[in-house]
Amino acid sequence: MAKPKPSLTDLTLQKGVTSPPSPSAQAAASEKEEKRIGQTLRLGAGAHKQLKRLAVDVEKPMHDLLLEAVNDLFTKYGKPPIA
Repeated sequence: MAKPKPSLTDLTLQKGVTSPPSPSAQAAASEKEEKRIGQTLRLGAGAHKQLKRLAVDVEKPMHDLLLEAVNDLFTKYGKPPIA
């Protein structure tokens, strides 16, 4: 009779791989992180192209430049830059 094949769990335990964090551990870690809410920004083709070129020129992701712009807007209106 053929020997049964080991399960994936058996194989990972043999290699010393630990199990993934429990859901409660993941929840505790995520509570420490700041909660973020998505916001969609639609740009015209020219503005998008210009932003993309600027991101290449300054070697920053477009997302970082947009957050910088939001912080500048907050500052302009007397709010703390927290984006």
